[in-house]
Amino acid sequence: MSFVGSIAGYFFVSAGVGFLLPFLGALAFQRESWRTVGPLLLALTLVGACAGFAGGMSRASAVGDVIPAFLGLLGVVGVYLFGVDQSRGIIASFGAAALSIALLIGYASGSQYRAKPEDHRDIRAHCARAYTDADLLGNEAAFERFRQQMGNLCDASMFWRVTTSEKEEQ
Repeated sequence: MSFVGSIAGYFFVSAGVGFLLPFLGALAFQRESWRTVGPLLLALTLVGACAGFAGGMSRASAVGDVIPAFLGLLGVVGVYLFGVDQSRGIIASFGAAALSIALLIGYASGSQYRAKPEDHRDIRAHCARAYTDADLLGNEAAFERFRQQMGNLCDASMFWRVTTSEKEEQ
C-alpha cells in the first residue's frame, strides 16, 4: 500500500502545482470564465502529470516521443480555440502552461522515484564490498574513517539478517 501511496503523492503534487499556478493566473486575467477554464486546466494537468510521471519512471527515452506529441496537441488546441473564439486564446495559453508545468514536475518526480532504488542498490554494493574487504577491516583507522563517512548510509540501506541455528540456542 505504501507503494501506491508514494506514487499517488508524487502524482498529486505534480498535478496540483500544474493546475494551481495557471488557474490563479487565469483568475487574474479572466475571472468571469473560471468555470470554463477550471475543467480544461484540470484535464490538461492530469494528462501532463500522468505522461510526465510515467515518462520519468521509464528507462526508455520517452522524452523524444512524448514532448513532440504534447507540443502538437497544444498547437492544435491553440489553433482551434483561436479559430472558434479569439477571446479564448488566453485560455489556450493557460492550458499550455498547466500541461507544461505538470509534465515537467511529473518527469522530475518520476525520474527521482525511479532513481531511489538504484541509489540504494549502489550504496548496498559499496557497503558490501567494504565490509568484506580484509584490508579495510584489518586497518582500524581506515575502518573508523569509513564508518564516519558511510556508516549511516550503510546501516540504512543494508538489510542485516542475523540467524542462529537452533542447536546454538539449546
